[in-house]
Amino acid sequence: MAVEMIIDQWNPQCRRYRMETFCYGLKSCKFYKTGPTRKVPGSKGMTWEEENWVDEEATSHRGPDE
Repeated sequence: MAVEMIIDQWNPQCRRYRMETFCYGLKSCKFYKTGPTRKVPGSKGMTWEEENWVDEEATSHRGPDE
């Protein structure tokens, strides 16, 4: 799935796209795993790397059979 990234919050017209795979299956599924950390380019050559806690926090409300 193509994910849109706004590179500079003060210039929202500056956008890039990257491909990501999303899994909406059960967390207990043997194929469920977090992907590699996402690297997001920023303005003036900066790069932000998303830590694993972001994915854990986003899925913390789900039980193993959800």
